Amino acid sequence: MRTRRTLINMAYAVGSSLLLLLLGLVTRRLLVYNFGTQISTASQVVTQLFNFFSIAEFGVGSVISYRLYEQIAAQNAEKISKYMSMYKWAYRAVGVAIAALALLGAAALPWIMPDVPLLTGYTVYGLNVVSTLCSYFLVTRRLMYTCTQQGYLCTRIDFCFNVLTSLAKIAVSLWLPNYVLYFSVAIVCNVCANLVIARRFRKDFPYVHDVKVTLQDFQDLGIFHDLRYYLVHRLSNTIYGSSDTIVTSRMGGSVQTTLLGNYTNISTSATDLGNKIMDSFAAAIGNIVYDKSAAANAHDKQVFWGMDLFSYFFGSFVATAYFCLFQPFMEAWMGPDWLLPMGFVLVFCLNEYVGWNHRMLGSYRAVLGHFEQDQWFMVASAGVNLALSFALFPVFDITGALIATVVAHCIMWAGRIVVVFRRYMQGSMGHYLCMQGLHLVTLAVCLGGTWALCRAVPLEGWLGLVPRAFIVCLAPNLFNLLVYGWGPDAAYLRRYAAGVWQKLIHKRSA
Repeated sequence: MRTRRTLINMAYAVGSSLLLLLLGLVTRRLLVYNFGTQISTASQVVTQLFNFFSIAEFGVGSVISYRLYEQIAAQNAEKISKYMSMYKWAYRAVGVAIAALALLGAAALPWIMPDVPLLTGYTVYGLNVVSTLCSYFLVTRRLMYTCTQQGYLCTRIDFCFNVLTSLAKIAVSLWLPNYVLYFSVAIVCNVCANLVIARRFRKDFPYVHDVKVTLQDFQDLGIFHDLRYYLVHRLSNTIYGSSDTIVTSRMGGSVQTTLLGNYTNISTSATDLGNKIMDSFAAAIGNIVYDKSAAANAHDKQVFWGMDLFSYFFGSFVATAYFCLFQPFMEAWMGPDWLLPMGFVLVFCLNEYVGWNHRMLGSYRAVLGHFEQDQWFMVASAGVNLALSFALFPVFDITGALIATVVAHCIMWAGRIVVVFRRYMQGSMGHYLCMQGLHLVTLAVCLGGTWALCRAVPLEGWLGLVPRAFIVCLAPNLFNLLVYGWGPDAAYLRRYAAGVWQKLIHKRSA
């Protein structure tokens, strides 16, 4: 049942993400062309500011989710109700904190967006405040669906309302070009989706009811333990994810921010799709790590190396796809006037590679805890990102800010290596570093070789993307299989895939 629900969740999530990605491309183009770069910039910057404000969540949801899994397995309705009530009140407190941060952040808007009219900036900002607060006050019932592996039920509802949102945005852009109405559509549809889920929640989980909770309950649960260390990680990750847009808006203006947003809009959608795939593998890591109290045995190490190789396969493919397809796709989608330099694309690909290549390592690091052990790496990552961004932007424009992001990402990666190989994979760091050196060599071959093959395609526009996409799907993966495909790590991946397939066939036949 667990494998079947995992596959159902992944199928719904991937399928819906693909369609929403396509609709997102249409709405993004209409937003830029029909409303202009100032509205687009205001939307991007405000979104990143609220990502920054989300540090007020402190990870309280993760702590409660972990305990809720235990009570669902024990079928303890009383504890489930208590934890769900705690989750609801915690998120209400987070909503109040974010509202306070939003009031403080409003003062910085003229400095961050100097060429966006104040009325436009504050209108978009106010609409985003409403949208964000609605989410924190209405979203809590979704947790039970996630913890009982029935997230696909929420995905169905969200998918319907997200499609409705995209279609409504397209209609507003074409026939009623009013940006207030454009952004209000998303708020209305988001609220309606959460209300539908709330109505269904009462039917699916009738044994869950509101109970009284106190501050002592949160203390007993361990909410405030390690808060200082977790906050450092959360803050550093937020700075890493939000700095490029904010620095570009401040130093480059609305046109360059919109150019950056076109590229990141695609990568964000693609990342969401990739997360659905990678999460299906990462879900079992917590059980693997904590299944034994002793040091990792040979099987556990084989699992680690197999997952790490899969991360490299995924990361090298994503980087190669961006490197070879980003520019021709952007030219066909937005037009030749909206292209950034090829140097930006190369640095962008390196950043994507760093992220996806150590994705499984990051999953191991997340379940090991002990956030104090790499907190200074996270502090250094955030500080270097901001300092280098402002130093390099005057020289290299957007590419300079992205170089700073790559450097910061590598510092973050180094901290995760230290924790994992200190607490779980003792004695294997040398082998890991050697493998990463080999991965860099094979990545360079994948990028250069696939690029040369794609350059030989004579067709341009949408028609030229088809053969290029075929080459990208084939060339880097074949080369990686040729280099790594016959080793023990790849053999583990084949056995894992075969096991999942056999379970799927067995469930279907049953």
